[in-house]
Amino acid sequence: MNYRDKPDLQDRLAAEYVLGTLRGPARSRFQAWMREDAAIARAVREWEERLTPMAAALPEVRPPRRVWRGIESRIATPNRGPEAKRGLWESLGFWRGWGLVTSGLAAALVVAVATQKPEVVEVVRTVEVVRTAEVPSTKMQPSYVAMLEDAKGGMKVMTYAARQSDELWFRVEGMEHKAGHSYELWGLPAKPGEAPTSLGVLPARETGTIKLAAAADQALSGFPQLAISIEPEGGSKTGLPTGPVVAKGESMKFW
Repeated sequence: MNYRDKPDLQDRLAAEYVLGTLRGPARSRFQAWMREDAAIARAVREWEERLTPMAAALPEVRPPRRVWRGIESRIATPNRGPEAKRGLWESLGFWRGWGLVTSGLAAALVVAVATQKPEVVEVVRTVEVVRTAEVPSTKMQPSYVAMLEDAKGGMKVMTYAARQSDELWFRVEGMEHKAGHSYELWGLPAKPGEAPTSLGVLPARETGTIKLAAAADQALSGFPQLAISIEPEGGSKTGLPTGPVVAKGESMKFW
């Protein structure tokens, strides 16, 4: 894959790397690029700064007991060959089973924890000097983030837009595109009875961006929830949802 002179591709790969959805050989290859290319390393740092506060804002979730049993089993089993040489976060399979909302945000939390430098203790003339890594959450660009899913959890969508930007980034999982139809994103007003507002048609791919009608602070601030409906190709012809709503979720402010 030729990633040079393709800033959009670099940014998309950096986002997937930080979220934890870039896996296997592709992740290893990206790590090598990151060591060699300052622009890619900078894109990764920027995504870490954007997503770290998201993890900090999430409520604590107690993992199932089977997860702890799996961790204890792996720790207690010595000499497991090549698998045993890998780090804990690289080898645990339970992360892979989570969907975009749970997996993506959990991955963001993992990245936030794993990429922070631990406390370093230096001994200088028998005097301990403790240095703590700075948490980059205070540097995050104010943004709107939404997590949408269907009733069965089969389709999951994550959206992100910087507060002063008119570009909305999205990532979807489990969305089946049918010929002659499009998925349209809607803002749902807080006041009952008010009509939804179209925010744009999602391109038929897993990740991408759409242009908002104005900066996110104007285009998204009045919508506590977002939804996705199936519409005729190119979007609704009436200005209102005409097909079934297939995903819905809260839109959150991070500032």
